[in-house]
Amino acid sequence: MQLRDWFQGNLDELREMLGGITPVDDSHLGEIILLAERVFVVGQGRTGLVTKMFAMRLMQIGLDTYIVGETLTPAIRSGDLLVAASGSGETPSVVRAAQKAKETGARVAVITSTAHSSLAKFADHLTILPGESIKISAQVSTKLPLANALEQTALIFLDCVVAWLAAQKGETNQSMMSRHANLE
Repeated sequence: MQLRDWFQGNLDELREMLGGITPVDDSHLGEIILLAERVFVVGQGRTGLVTKMFAMRLMQIGLDTYIVGETLTPAIRSGDLLVAASGSGETPSVVRAAQKAKETGARVAVITSTAHSSLAKFADHLTILPGESIKISAQVSTKLPLANALEQTALIFLDCVVAWLAAQKGETNQSMMSRHANLE
């Protein structure tokens, strides 16, 4: 297989997976975020990197956003939202964060590929990504290594949520750049 064939295969998988994303209730993640006083995000591994990119964009559109585990992250409280992402829905630290958030009265939005996972049980809002987690089954149908297709789907999904939010808030690239890091 040539490299260009890998590009096409990856794009085909992503197109199919993105087309199958559905929230479990009638609202989507962007609508849930607009209701929150502050937004906290959590994920581990490559999924954690995706959630950090998501948090950066949320901050750039003017939302109070924090990454769980960072030293400057405040306590979560009622009125806040935790966005917790885990392909398998079984990542221990992510499940613990969701449980703690629920105990404090915060809402929890879960992004996972596993509807009946430990993490999904804590969800006030649940988005199912129609991919497979290598942590659940080593026999995944994707041709890409490990959970690449699932992580890429999560990234594109969250980038589109941010684009929708920016439009709702009247944010432009210029206004977002005013919040972009300038100590680089």
